Amino acid sequence: MKSYLILLGLLIVTAVTLAIAITRPLPQDATGGPHPSHAEMKQGGTPERHQGKLLLGWIYGAAQIGLFMVAIGISIPQGRPGRGWLAAGTLIYFAVFSAMMLAYAQDHEGVPFILGFPLPTAVLVFGMWPASALFSVLYATHFRAWIYSEADAKRFAEIKAQYPGGDAHGS
Repeated sequence: MKSYLILLGLLIVTAVTLAIAITRPLPQDATGGPHPSHAEMKQGGTPERHQGKLLLGWIYGAAQIGLFMVAIGISIPQGRPGRGWLAAGTLIYFAVFSAMMLAYAQDHEGVPFILGFPLPTAVLVFGMWPASALFSVLYATHFRAWIYSEADAKRFAEIKAQYPGGDAHGS
């Protein structure tokens, strides 16, 4: 399947999911309720405030992950290494995102705390950012091998040399 069709499909899924979420009425305490001890603060309500929204959130997040990874994958030319690393990283990132959503969907009473954070927040802090940082590190350290090689730079210089530049040529 053509990559632009995958991108289009993911954009449509993202837009439809967002449209459904926006047009649904907000449940009570969706934006927080009064805090019993600190009047200037709001606190989250019960897990029921997310009834029917968590699945939409998961679909939206999964589509976003897919959208970003397909876009990065398009930048890696055919026949170059890196697509396997991208696929593995995408699966790790998706698994951590799904674990966070599953943890958040659980009853919040008696939820375990990890280093001072409730489980869903701990998964976000200690799982999501390292998984996404993996992409940044791999992109930065393997840019020349995966995206823009020395041969690409040489070819670009050859093409650029064919056009003298100046005002007549728009540079």
